[in-house]
Amino acid sequence: MNNETPSKALEWLNLLLGSGLALAAFAFAGPTVAAWNAGIVGTLIACCAAVALYRYGAWAEWSNIALGCWAAISPFALGFTAASGPTWSLILVGSSVAWIAAMQIAAGRNGRTRTTT
Repeated sequence: MNNETPSKALEWLNLLLGSGLALAAFAFAGPTVAAWNAGIVGTLIACCAAVALYRYGAWAEWSNIALGCWAAISPFALGFTAASGPTWSLILVGSSVAWIAAMQIAAGRNGRTRTTT
């Protein structure tokens, strides 16, 4: 396991995006399921990013990819697309988090050196 985060700035960005999504849940008017979903997913994204900042592991990035994808599709899966604020917030933040996590995984793979014996 590589303990060095490929880019701490990107981890900090995911931490901010997750925290922002969790806090935005309090501002969401409309379906309660949208607020609960944003709060829970945002908190989990922020926690995975914080753990990756402390001790990097690819599992944290894969978790953020899964959480980001869920955030992006959850308005459709849970049926609150009529509430445009929560819908677009989840789609944009979820897509960004998943993309950043994928970039971190790619950077981690590119940073490893191959040894041949």
